[in-house]
This record gives sequence, C-alpha cells and structure tokens, in this order.
Amino acid sequence: MKEKDSKLINRRVLVLESVFTNGNKSKITTTHGIHYSKMSVLELLNNACMRYASTLEGRMKAIKEVLNYYQKTPVLINPHEFGAFPTLSYKDIECVWIFNHHFYVNELGNGKSQIMFDNGIHVTVKASKNVLLKQQQRLHTAINIFSKIEHLE
Repeated sequence: MKEKDSKLINRRVLVLESVFTNGNKSKITTTHGIHYSKMSVLELLNNACMRYASTLEGRMKAIKEVLNYYQKTPVLINPHEFGAFPTLSYKDIECVWIFNHHFYVNELGNGKSQIMFDNGIHVTVKASKNVLLKQQQRLHTAINIFSKIEHLE
C-alpha cells in the first residue's frame, strides 16, 4: 500500500497535507479526487523524490545552494515536470504543500487564506496571501532556473 500511495505524488497533485483520522497521516488532493494515506507527508514527498533519483533533503539542499532559499524551501520532485512549496516550515505539522498548478488566493484574515484552483477545488491554509504568492514565485523560479541549467550542459 505504501508504494501505491507514494506513486500518487505526481503532476496531478494539487495539495498535500497532514491529517490524523482513521489511521491516516496525510490527505492527497489531486485533479482526480482526494486520497488518504497512512504515510506521512514527508514520507510521501521523500518517496516521490526517490523515484527521480534523489531524496527530499537532497532536493531541498539543491534549491538552498543554487537559489539561497533557506526557509520554506520549495522542492522540485521531478525537475522536468512538477514540484511543490510549503506554506510553513516543512517540519510544522500544519504545513501544507502546494503543487505547481494555477491558483487564486483569497485572504481570510487571522493569518489564513483560501487557495482556489481552476477546477474549483479549494483549501484553507495557515498562511497569508503574500506568503503564498511569494512561495509560488519561488517555486516557479526554481523550475525555470533548473530547466535552464540543464539545457546549458
């Protein structure tokens, strides 16, 4: 079951977040629906990175070294296709990972915002609109930079 769950982390994922119900540790919201997993968010992300010959820590280290993003570091899971950014420190249990799909942000106040994807799916996260937009920009910058680095070689 664990291998199957980690394969759900692909370019169709919109949001990955922690949950603690019915023995599940994470909720995977995709363009095709919602899935729950007994694996933690970090286990799912790490296993997804390992499918592309790295680890979560390795991917984060590369972004930190090249782009100097030391806090709330985005991750390129498959540098050619998709990545995600954390809304808080990746070690925070309330951290939600947002993947590189187009979205709008509605600030709700009290440090919370609602993210709305083009397909109508929405999620409320503990982050301001400014933080979310900055994180989105950092993820897209990382995708662009690493794509250009590869083409230069």
